[in-house]
Amino acid sequence: RTKANNWQVINVPLTLFNDDTRGNVSKKWNKYESWLFTLAGLPFKATQQQGNIHFICTSKRASAIE
Repeated sequence: RTKANNWQVINVPLTLFNDDTRGNVSKKWNKYESWLFTLAGLPFKATQQQGNIHFICTSKRASAIE
């Protein structure tokens, strides 16, 4: 509590998702990696709702391994 200036710290389990655009047939579009997360404690049906999927970032350079 001394380090946190009396702020309460809460750990929340997350489920991370990575999606890429490698399936594009056209060379017009470059490959991008997109990262999203949902709360791991939600029921499966709730995790599929758009309002419960949160965007983290999109990168042209970082891959899922990085």
